[in-house]
Amino acid sequence: MTEGARYEQAVVRAVTGSPVASPPPPRMRVVRAAGRRILGVLLLLTATVVVLIGGLCAALFTVLSAPWRPRLGRARRVVAIAAVYARTEIAGLAVAAWRWVHFLVNRDAARDRRERVQALTTALNALRSAADRFGGLDVVLTRSSADEGGEQDADSLKLPAGPLIVCGRHGGIGGAFLLAHILLADYGRLPRVVLKQTLSWDPLIDALLSRIPHAFINPQPDDRGATAARIGDLAEGMDPTDALLIFPEGGNFTPSRRIHAIRRLRRRGLAHAAAHAEKLQNVLPPHPDGLFAAIEAAPESDVVFVAHTGLEHLQSAAHVVRSLPLREPVEITWWSVPAAKVPTETAARVGWLEENWSRIDRWVAASGGAGLLGGEAAGAEGGG
Repeated sequence: MTEGARYEQAVVRAVTGSPVASPPPPRMRVVRAAGRRILGVLLLLTATVVVLIGGLCAALFTVLSAPWRPRLGRARRVVAIAAVYARTEIAGLAVAAWRWVHFLVNRDAARDRRERVQALTTALNALRSAADRFGGLDVVLTRSSADEGGEQDADSLKLPAGPLIVCGRHGGIGGAFLLAHILLADYGRLPRVVLKQTLSWDPLIDALLSRIPHAFINPQPDDRGATAARIGDLAEGMDPTDALLIFPEGGNFTPSRRIHAIRRLRRRGLAHAAAHAEKLQNVLPPHPDGLFAAIEAAPESDVVFVAHTGLEHLQSAAHVVRSLPLREPVEITWWSVPAAKVPTETAARVGWLEENWSRIDRWVAASGGAGLLGGEAAGAEGGG
């Protein structure tokens, strides 16, 4: 069997052919969710107390040292952002609790969903405002084609009408939430977000998304297509104002992850895919199964590819602290592929995805995001 055929069969098994792993029993899921939420709230309350104490100390220090410190220091920026985050979490949970009680009374699911979307927008607006004010976040939307050049404001980068599958690059902490905020606040699109299971430990995220279509996933190599099936289910029945938000890389780009991804493809005997991944210097090779499952479930949806740069160096909380305030703007671009132009045959669709992912890689390089690899990548490749 040829390598291309093996790759095609692997994708087909993940999307349509293999039996899906059985989920845990409903009662066990309820118990796990309840325990996770209780523990999450307790951890949030503890962190809030710590942040409030730190905030009071930072405010007192700011007042006393103002004549000698005209600029806001890094530590106080971190405390300010943390305080806004804690306030947003507590206020959001209080509102979510009230709306839950209100829903038990009137049983109006449509109204409850609208209110939760409004609460999600409010929370994202507050966090974005804090990132702008205290973190130095500056977002610039640009044209995607090199021959077009120039910058565009948010109103001039249009999105196609109808439901969308938005396929984004993972490049640094905060990129996914920033894209979700742009879709929701600037374009009026309700994101159906695919999130890592670890984010379900955030009480506010868990509460706000409980009535909004979403999927917490924990991809495993031997899940027999369970993750792809969940993404396909999430993509079904989208309204014209919905947008499925998915990140096929599965995690933030780092040089070591890039090397591990290439080696994994080689171990699976996928020489062509590994060769293509080696050409990608600024992105990880995409996992096609989740995206293809979404396309199969929503064939009427246009596909939007999103590239961004400016957050690559933010790989941990320590990196974020050291980088405040941000010195460079976050540049974002996208382009859309009409549903009619998305290949239907699996092998052709794989090539189509590789072509668009290469375009993201080239755009990141041209936009100044190519410096992350550095010596680490060279050393990893040299070590074979």
